[in-house]
Amino acid sequence: MFAILKLGGSILCDKNIPYSINWENLENIAIEIKEAIEYYKSKNEEFKLIIVHGGGSFGHPVAKKYLKDGKFVDMGKGYWEIQKAMRKFNNIVIEELQNFEIPAVSIQASSFITFDNESNLHFDTNAVEKMLDKGLIPVIHGDIVIDEKTDNFKIFSGDHALPFLSKKLNPDLSLHASDVDGVWDLNFKIIENINSKNIEDVLKSLKPSNKEDVTGGMHLKVMECYNLGIKTIIFNGNKKRNIYNALLKNVKGTLIN
Repeated sequence: MFAILKLGGSILCDKNIPYSINWENLENIAIEIKEAIEYYKSKNEEFKLIIVHGGGSFGHPVAKKYLKDGKFVDMGKGYWEIQKAMRKFNNIVIEELQNFEIPAVSIQASSFITFDNESNLHFDTNAVEKMLDKGLIPVIHGDIVIDEKTDNFKIFSGDHALPFLSKKLNPDLSLHASDVDGVWDLNFKIIENINSKNIEDVLKSLKPSNKEDVTGGMHLKVMECYNLGIKTIIFNGNKKRNIYNALLKNVKGTLIN
């Protein structure tokens, strides 16, 4: 079993409160990941996992401070400030996972990822794959990265990482743990399946986030997975047992295929 799990910043933090952590959620998530590891171990089945997390209340407020009219400014200082905020957040997440003897290790996106246009990443996954082979769980986080085609910089979101890694590494499961039960339609009902037949209607129902999110919110989640043809489940990571059930292929949400 090989899964890629994206933990939304909204379930790890309160995005309206800079540098906040939802400690209860983070602990529950660690417990449920550990239980999933033990489940597959009891079945003598190999279990590989990549964890991705967003910027939450750490990266987004700092990035927004350096973003002026759609372009990053004063990045001699800003690049480091965004890196520093995300390193701090990533360390907190990994330390909690390690508290439950989960072999989590950090992957800093800005050190080896660049954009060369809106949809193309230069992303060498060799180190990630070798970590998996050694029984480690890579934890990749959102970050600030170089834009090769312009003199600007770009936010590398966890919502970029999940579909890109899924396309390249072909996991059994691609999972988006969000703060809602799935993608809502205009009547606030959960859309069970998003595909070529309803994608245009779905896009009409997606509203910009009113939180401190500089990456695109639910719209980016849906479009990145849909455009790359990645089968993904968006589900509520705030609900107890959902992380565990998702890793066991048994969670309700919105399926993108």
